[in-house]
Amino acid sequence: MRLLSKCLPNIIINPTKYSFDSWGHFQDRAHFDCLKMISNRNWMHVLLLQNNDIVLKSTEQLSDLSEMLNYTSIMGMEYGIQGRYKENANWTPAALKLFKNEKEVSNEILHTPLKIRKGLNQVFLSKIFVDSIFDKLNLQSILDLFDNNLMYGVDEMLIQTLFGNSLGLAGQMTSNCMQSDDLTRKTDWNFSGPDGYDKSCRSKWKRHGICIIGVEYLNEFAANTNHIIANKVLENFDFGPIICLRQMIRDGKTRGIPEDALNSLAQYREMKLKRNGTYIKESFVC
Repeated sequence: MRLLSKCLPNIIINPTKYSFDSWGHFQDRAHFDCLKMISNRNWMHVLLLQNNDIVLKSTEQLSDLSEMLNYTSIMGMEYGIQGRYKENANWTPAALKLFKNEKEVSNEILHTPLKIRKGLNQVFLSKIFVDSIFDKLNLQSILDLFDNNLMYGVDEMLIQTLFGNSLGLAGQMTSNCMQSDDLTRKTDWNFSGPDGYDKSCRSKWKRHGICIIGVEYLNEFAANTNHIIANKVLENFDFGPIICLRQMIRDGKTRGIPEDALNSLAQYREMKLKRNGTYIKESFVC
């Protein structure tokens, strides 16, 4: 990959190496390193991925989605889970030294503790939101606080917390609505028993409480889902989904995302109202 990055402009390798683990440590740091590296390029949205993800849409379909979203970001968001972050820490932006220039920020924002939000690591972020983060925020302290070596799932809170609190960032959500992840990652969750063989999974196999994606899922992915990506694909279990889905995308057999699907998302409706100048936070219905 490093050799490819020297000759292909669309392959960029982070020079910093991190020791990842299944608990999510250093994931946020790596993602923000990469976002910084592409910040001077021409793009509207970026899709963050992890191992075992597979993209379900064509480049054209993703581009169409980006145009419809405008400066809206898409992610699931729920309340932070007890035991996954330091609940007794001082989560005020002032204590975290979150803002580069505190003189531009109201005392209410500086001294109101952040509401911790959780979602999936896979998110679809607008450039205006990402640029505003880099322009206004210092992330080091909040990264250190979330990236606790003793805690699990630490990579699923930072972006959602920045997006869901009123911090004066461009492109962020201020209605603080909780919403399910109905667009980014498709997952067939299954917590009925131990990992391994499970007849209730279409592929008859699961890992970490998720049914492994086999070719049995392809018809659903092609015709019946608005999700951008799916998880979990394991090439040593079934390489078929990878090969077949690429062919289905080339043949135009995957469906685009209709605007009706976006209208069900609170953050999309909020951003539409903001563009029209008719958004009122107090009367917005999630």
